[in-house]
Amino acid sequence: MRKLFRKIKHRRFIESHIAEMRWESLNVMLMASATQWNDDVVTLLNNNALLIRKYERRRRWLRF
Repeated sequence: MRKLFRKIKHRRFIESHIAEMRWESLNVMLMASATQWNDDVVTLLNNNALLIRKYERRRRWLRF
C-alpha cells in the first residue's frame, strides 16, 4: 500500500512539474515575441522541450 501512495505522489509531482514547465515555456515565448528572440531564448525553449519530453515519458511509465 505504501508503494502505491508513493507512486501516486510521484505521478502528481511529475504532472505538476510538466504543467509548470509548459507555462514557463509559454511565458518565455510571449516575452520573446514582444521583445526580441535571441540565442539564449531559443536554447532555453529547446531545453524545456527536451525536459517536457523526458517527464512525459516518465509519466507514461508510471501508469503501469
